This record gives sequence, C-alpha cells and structure tokens, in this order.
Amino acid sequence: MLRLGVACAVFDDEGRVLLSRRGDLNVWNLPGGRLDAGEKLVDAAAREVREETGIIAHIDRAVGLYYLNGWNRLNVLYVGWPLGGRLQTTDESRDNAYFDLKHLPGDVIWEWLLFDALAEERPLPRVIDTPPDELKRVKRQLRWRWVKNLLAARPEPRYPRFDVRAVGVIWDEAHLHVLTLPGKHGQTLPRVTCSGARAPWDELADSIQVNNRPGFHWVGVWQDTARDMVELIFAATVAEDGISDVAEWSVARSAALTGPDAEYVERVKPSYARDLVWAIMQDAENIIHY
Repeated sequence: MLRLGVACAVFDDEGRVLLSRRGDLNVWNLPGGRLDAGEKLVDAAAREVREETGIIAHIDRAVGLYYLNGWNRLNVLYVGWPLGGRLQTTDESRDNAYFDLKHLPGDVIWEWLLFDALAEERPLPRVIDTPPDELKRVKRQLRWRWVKNLLAARPEPRYPRFDVRAVGVIWDEAHLHVLTLPGKHGQTLPRVTCSGARAPWDELADSIQVNNRPGFHWVGVWQDTARDMVELIFAATVAEDGISDVAEWSVARSAALTGPDAEYVERVKPSYARDLVWAIMQDAENIIHY
C-alpha cells in the first residue's frame, strides 16, 4: 500500500526555517510524520509541527509531492509560519531551533526541500532515492526504535491504510479538449489506484497510452476523511495526435464527466503549473467543501 506523510517548512518573520533534530536518527530535518486515519493532510502538517517542536503553526499552502523510493511512502510538503507556542524538546526530538538558510547545520536531511518551499514556481513531483546501504542502515535504526518503544510500553501504531488514487487532467495544446475514457455512467478522467510500489504520477503516466509521456504537475487533492480516501490530481498538456483507440478528446465545456471529475477540469486553468494547489474536502454527508 502507499503510505502517506507530511512535512512542513515553517518560516519565522526573519526568514529562518524551523528544524527538528530527530530522536531516532539524530539528524536535522523538517518537522513531519505520517497521516493519521480520518485526518486532513493540512491538519496533519500542523499537528506534526506542534508535536515535534511545540510550535503552533499556520499552514499557508502546499508545495509539492515527494515519493520515497524503497519506503512505499509519499510525503506532501507544506509551508507555514508560527502563530504561537514555544520551542521545546519532545519524545520525538532531541532539539528544535530556527536556522538562517545561509547557516544550516551540516546534517540536514534533504536540504533542497527548504529551497523548494521558497521557489517562485512550484517544483514538479520528485522521486527521492536512497542509496541501498543507507536504506538498510536507516531501516535497522527504525526497527530498533520500534523495539525500544514496544519495551517501553509505547507501541507504535500501524500505518493507516488509505485508498489513494491518481487522476489525470490532460489537456490538448489549445486547452480546449481534455482526454477522457469511457466509464459505466459516462466519460471519466484517467485514474489509477496507487499501489505504493512506484510514484503515483509514474503509475498514472504508464496507464495512459499516448505517444508522448505526460509530464505531470500536481494541481490538487480531494479527500474523504470519513472513508480514508484520497485523490491526487495531476495536470499535463500533450499533442492531440497519437492517443489510444480507447481514449478520446472531449470538449472540456460539454464533457459528460461523472463524479468530481467535472470539478477537477473546471479548476485546472492554463496556468496550472504556477497556480496554488487546491483542495476539496468531502464529509460523511457527502457535502463538498472548497
């Protein structure tokens, strides 16, 4: 299954970034952790910052997606700023501090995430590879942490199981037609259930038979927290020729799309590569909140 997590880059008024020194691996990184069952992604980012550092953060926006190869895990990076609270060490951290970006500690994990958070244009989704020897070493440390927590009567919870899907809004170059597939009740956007074995956008791209492989941008997320369902929406632009016999180009304004697909198409503007990531939440009463 695909495991879901979050990380948050919290910047103070002086432009310094909040880093947490992990208790298990003894390295500095952005506050973050797993998504809990029934929890919004944005709420998980705020919760992890507070649990690990003591800082109450306002979450401003989503930045990008990062698939951790070898971990079956997808992290969502957010940016925020401090509202209150105070820095303190916790069960999960050895130390917490704000750092000037020009004077970061030498053992920061994935330092370039900090600069992704500040980039003028949102980064494309990334795959993070860990060298095999390093991957084995880190997994050994995490297994030892699991044993210590179990012996201390603080067993770690299992990763929640989420139904995660990747959806593609694929435009023609004129941004008039969208690629659709036949569904049970009309046309539907390309969609795959994420296995966790590969990055969601790669699994989506492999499922679409077009001459040129789409270069996907992450543009939105849909969540039904009551059912632990998540759809990650990606957008791309391709030439009209060379699609499979099953797929077809539908006029965007009149496409007979089912479910939330029509809303996805409406939200993906020609400027999608620069626009902020949007979120749609659905509650147990099937009311969609924007």
